Amino acid sequence: MAVSNWYLYLGMLLCCSGFLTPLGIFYIVWWFWSRHEDMEKAKLEFMHDNSSKNTNGSTGGFGGTNSTSDEDTPRDYVSKETLEENR
Repeated sequence: MAVSNWYLYLGMLLCCSGFLTPLGIFYIVWWFWSRHEDMEKAKLEFMHDNSSKNTNGSTGGFGGTNSTSDEDTPRDYVSKETLEENR
């Protein structure tokens, strides 16, 4: 569960005011630790989702087949439709 930014703000206020500094340090460390755990969980979930999506040998796309190969298309290629839309 995500930790609110209010714990960080309260911890900074307590540390900077000098009143209840240990509690402020605790809030700040708790905020960073919880944020780190949430980021690690999100990273693992992202890696798990991506590893299971391309298991049937498709090269990408929605239907499992592409009309054009990504390897043959130059990196700076912009289609005529996109150029017209951005005109």
